[in-house]
Amino acid sequence: MDVFKLKTIKNLELPSWEDFPDIDLYMDQLVSLGNRYLIELSTNQITASMVNSYVKKGLITRPVKKKYQRQHIAELLMVSLFKAVYSLESVKQVIQQIFAEESAQSAYNNFAALFNYDLRLINGENIPDVTKVANTEPVINKIEEYTIRASIYQMLGQKEIALQPPPRAKEQKKH
Repeated sequence: MDVFKLKTIKNLELPSWEDFPDIDLYMDQLVSLGNRYLIELSTNQITASMVNSYVKKGLITRPVKKKYQRQHIAELLMVSLFKAVYSLESVKQVIQQIFAEESAQSAYNNFAALFNYDLRLINGENIPDVTKVANTEPVINKIEEYTIRASIYQMLGQKEIALQPPPRAKEQKKH
């Protein structure tokens, strides 16, 4: 069986927590950075109104004096990826579970490691065993895995659809 490979998948990956800026960001900077990180991983652009809505619904923690930090970047990336396949209420539950057990940095880094692991796995690369990738509880690990794979497959499907040529109009019969 041939492994499905998307030519650009090798270049795809989520940044680690340490790759995030260590300064507070304003809304427009958060939106711009989020879109840059997700340009190849999501079909939807992030907007300021989306961020405001996510904060209002409790998907993203409230900013501190209108400034966003690393945790907000992590939450925004996760919400943006998960909302492609789940309702916002389901996304909220998953994210709350992910962040409940450990620090935001550790939770996000485990998530990014699992996400990047699955991208490599789908690409057929030789990679380490998933148990060596993240240090999460088995139940959370399972939830993250299912959610991550669903979002990756949705993204890959959208990329493949975009690569297809438009259908040709049926030729009309000449009389």
